[in-house]
Amino acid sequence: MGDDYRISQIMEKHLEAIDLQMDAMIASDFDHLQIHLLRERIREFRALMFFNIAHIRPADYRMIEFVSKKVFNMTSLIREIDVFENGYRDYMSSDTLAKLAEIKAPLVNGIKEEIEETNGFRFHQVKIHVKPFKSKEKESRCFSARQCELFNQFIELDESRFSEEKYIHSKRMLAKKLIYIHRILMTDRQDLEALNLELESFQEIAKKVHDVCVNLRFVGQYALEDHLLINKLIEDHARYAREAEDQYLLTCNVIKRYLDEK
Repeated sequence: MGDDYRISQIMEKHLEAIDLQMDAMIASDFDHLQIHLLRERIREFRALMFFNIAHIRPADYRMIEFVSKKVFNMTSLIREIDVFENGYRDYMSSDTLAKLAEIKAPLVNGIKEEIEETNGFRFHQVKIHVKPFKSKEKESRCFSARQCELFNQFIELDESRFSEEKYIHSKRMLAKKLIYIHRILMTDRQDLEALNLELESFQEIAKKVHDVCVNLRFVGQYALEDHLLINKLIEDHARYAREAEDQYLLTCNVIKRYLDEK
């Protein structure tokens, strides 16, 4: 395939990367880091699909969207528990640690069963048909238009919802998608470096907000009577939410300046 099929080639490489990371995760016996890296490979691929969705055959998109989401979701709970424990172990009672270990124990077996049920499915076997661009100039114009569309989605703010977990998480995921796209498809764009740093700063603090919200749900769902931990989570949630809102506004200002210059 020539340059006209550059996006198809990039997506094929990312599908292969998911398979390689799946193998690495299994070989590590589902190590925390390897699970995280698998989820990152899936996020990168899904960002590519999301960015190029107008040029992907709908049937291809629906199928790989379903499968990639299924693989991503099967690792979610164990990843969330690991993040909880790694971040707040110093504030957890022995009873809480024992309870988390009890919850986590069957999860790896569940992942193994899910993988076995896929009957040896490999991501690189999937063919994504991406409509090729007629020229580099056409590709560049389409990329810029899509990028501006996503920037405008990011800076569009409903202040009444900013404290909602799902709302701030959706902004975080959009920031991550933009970072991935810039680093995969726009590697020669030095004008995006400062903007990427702001997007990264926002997504990092937004992740802390989301993680604390997940942790507080665990406390309620599993009736963890751990007052030191609960107080720390409530304190962190209030602090991280303030910091996320401040960083969001800073990031929006950088994006607006970037758009004004275009």
